[in-house]
Formats: sequence, C-alpha cells, structure tokens
Amino acid sequence: MAKKGYSQRNVFGGYTHYDSKGRKTGSSQPSLFGGYTHYDAKGHKTGTTQPGAFGGYRHYDAKGHRTGTTQPGMMGSYNHYDKAGHKVGSSDPGVFNAYRHSDTGGCYIATCIYGSYDCPQVWTLRRFRDGTLAKSIGGRIFIRFYYAVSPTVVKYFGQTQWFRCFWRSRLDFLVQHLQQNGVADTPYQDRIW
Repeated sequence: MAKKGYSQRNVFGGYTHYDSKGRKTGSSQPSLFGGYTHYDAKGHKTGTTQPGAFGGYRHYDAKGHRTGTTQPGMMGSYNHYDKAGHKVGSSDPGVFNAYRHSDTGGCYIATCIYGSYDCPQVWTLRRFRDGTLAKSIGGRIFIRFYYAVSPTVVKYFGQTQWFRCFWRSRLDFLVQHLQQNGVADTPYQDRIW
C-alpha cells in the first residue's frame, strides 16, 4: 500500500491530518453526538463522520451525502471503503497517538512483487491471512509486524533486482503450497474485523 499521510491527535480531542511530506491537510474535531466534523487546511468544513450502528463509522460530505465507511481492522487498524463497499485504504496505529494512512496501491511486499493488490497470488495470501493467521495471537502479531515493517522495506528496496528475486521465489513457493492445500486464488474481498 502506498503511504498517503498520517493523522496526529491534537489538543482538542480530534486529529490534525498531514500528507506524506508532513504538510497539514486538515483536521477532524469531535462532534456533539459522537463522530467528527472534518475541515480542510483553511478551516472550511468538508464533511462529517458518524458512528455506525454495528461499530465503525459512516462518512458524509459537506452536503450530507454518504461517501463511504470505516470498519475496525486487526490490532487497532481501520479499513476504509467507498460508498459501493470497495476497499480504498487503511489506517494503522503509529506512535504518539498517530495513525498512518495508506491507499490500496503497492507498497506491501507481496503487492510489490506481484504488481497488484488484486491478482491470484495476492488473493491467495490475503485468504490465508484472514482465514488462518488472523485466528491466532501469534498470527495477529505477525500480521501487525508485517504491516508495520513492510512499507518501509519496500520504500527503500522494492525497486531493486535482488529484493524482487529474493522475495519472488519465496512467495511463489508459499503461494503454490497454500493453493495445493486448498486456499483459492479467485477474487477476494478482505474480511472486515
């Protein structure tokens, strides 16, 4: 996934948002009935977020039209969906009450190696993550570690030949093993945690 920026907790109980270069892009302030009111960098209202009936949040633009949802993920993360229900990104907890935001581009190792988040090999790996790894504490710790470290590794080494060769052979072996053991390679929608 490609880094889009981060959000830092502010003194008013909300968040101040920054792009990937550290420039302020806006803020979110707590609303009276839960949720948040969102503002751009100049202080103009851009929308609201309201708590969902079954957890997560519903997002609306400044005119009150629904734009998407956010659902809790694993280990304190959140997954973001557009109004049609397609995953468009995620937010992972960082340090000092911050969240790192990512889109669905290619910065995790498997996505970098195979060139897409939506391809048969990555569908297999995502099924294994949700159906097997996420069911154990050790597996969830591994997932959290992978999501914390992988973007930085790919940022520095993802375009190098040795990195691609090293990981391609190992991932191909793992994917083949998983598929031989019944993990499908058909289109897959990430599980909402």
